[in-house]
Amino acid sequence: MIISIPVWEYLGVIVAGLFLWLLGRIRPEIVAPFGDLIARIMHNRNTRLAIIVVWWWLGWHFFTA
Repeated sequence: MIISIPVWEYLGVIVAGLFLWLLGRIRPEIVAPFGDLIARIMHNRNTRLAIIVVWWWLGWHFFTA
């Protein structure tokens, strides 16, 4: 069975994300752990608002259409 190129691209993005997550857990001095990154982003009110707007936009355009 032949898997198309877009499937390999999605799998590559997933593998890269898992690799970065694992690297953040093992070596936090190189890559910040995901929880620390989210805590830093959510510290500012403007970025919290921007994240809410982005999630709203994604929900409106992809989940309700």
